[in-house]
Amino acid sequence: MKKPAPPMYTPGERPVVFLDIDDVLCVHRTLNTRQVLAALAGNETVDATDVWQQVFHAAARENLRLLNDEFGPRYVISSSWTLHLSREQLCETFRQTSLGFVAENLHEFWCTPRDDDSYRLVEIEAWLDAHALLTPVPYLVIDDLVSGQSIVGSHIEDSAVLCDAWVGFTHPKLRSAQKILRCQLSSDVSAREQR
Repeated sequence: MKKPAPPMYTPGERPVVFLDIDDVLCVHRTLNTRQVLAALAGNETVDATDVWQQVFHAAARENLRLLNDEFGPRYVISSSWTLHLSREQLCETFRQTSLGFVAENLHEFWCTPRDDDSYRLVEIEAWLDAHALLTPVPYLVIDDLVSGQSIVGSHIEDSAVLCDAWVGFTHPKLRSAQKILRCQLSSDVSAREQR
């Protein structure tokens, strides 16, 4: 089956996906950033092939690929992984785990500002204020109920899909994500047509 071509947007219209990693892609009980860093460093205490095959759940990867194929978004990493891995290390991790399209489509401002005490709502708001205040863009937050708990009840909740811990980005969550972006993009088209 031929994969659909991503839609063409003007630069300001391409949607942005704020992507968390733990409990969205990484649902493995024992594989995490430590094993990824070891695999990237060539440390023989870990089986790199095993890390790359298992660190991200296969169904979550496929669901993210389907979302990517339909909307052609840019990605902003909104995850504690940015405290441990550089942009280059994250890109290599995405390439090694069949998520090269995320690496290829990282936004110029590729991660939300964060520190050990920050929380997800503030991080996403800060990124939007810095990079999308004057030219708003359609956006989607893919997070989990634990790290994304500050999103619940907030003004961005309607643009968020919150995955269950240890479950990840399932097909029902993909359908919710598609609905959110389709609604935002059709609203943008309607607003332009009324001008």
